[in-house]
Amino acid sequence: MRRIITTIIATFSIVLSLFSQQNYDTTGNAEYYRKFAFRSFSNENLTLPYREAKLCSTANGKSALVIFLHSSSYRGDDNKSQIRGHAIRNIVNYLERNNIKSIVVAPQCDKNHFWNDSDSKASSAAKQLIDKLIADNTDIDSKRVYILGSSSGGAGVWRMVSDYPDTFAAAMAVASYPRNVYPKNLAKTPFCCVVGTKDNIATVSSVKPTIKEIEKYGGTTNLIVEKGSDHVATCTNAFSDNNLNWIFEKQK
Repeated sequence: MRRIITTIIATFSIVLSLFSQQNYDTTGNAEYYRKFAFRSFSNENLTLPYREAKLCSTANGKSALVIFLHSSSYRGDDNKSQIRGHAIRNIVNYLERNNIKSIVVAPQCDKNHFWNDSDSKASSAAKQLIDKLIADNTDIDSKRVYILGSSSGGAGVWRMVSDYPDTFAAAMAVASYPRNVYPKNLAKTPFCCVVGTKDNIATVSSVKPTIKEIEKYGGTTNLIVEKGSDHVATCTNAFSDNNLNWIFEKQK
């Protein structure tokens, strides 16, 4: 009898553990991870797992929609890794400290794709997800849709803003450079670009020509050069209050 009871308890514990993993990622700061519900979106080409956090829901007005694109190291299908970095934590903390009613969405790109692939499968799926979120939720303010990302996620930001120039109120690309983009399209969205002087992946010289082209077309830019910062340091430190103030004060 004791063995049967022990087996039942062990089985119940396993089931409870699996249930918890499906609903919450308790790695690290449990309170932070519990903010994010598990979601998934599929189109004809790709499935995007994504996490969604509704912040400051009692604040006045409609919600801003904040899209965060992760770096390449967080690609996969666990629907957890993409919210583990410093960047998205800083964004969430900023929104909560400033009582900004918002919905933060972090899709996860699979390991066979990148956000700025030439075939546009990942970026197209992300745009369709954004459109669905806006269509399904009347609380979202379509004039306050923001997109931010670092490293390959930042490259995805360049690409998304270029491909969908009428979508975003402002954009922030960190430690990344533009590829397959059109400066005339980029000029329609206030664009913040952060690069480090010791970053050997996304250099100052790799972004300045496009920034100048955006300005030539009348666009609003904010080029921030982090002196002494390598790739990792730039990704970690770029999402400061000053930089995020510049982003979230904008609307279409």
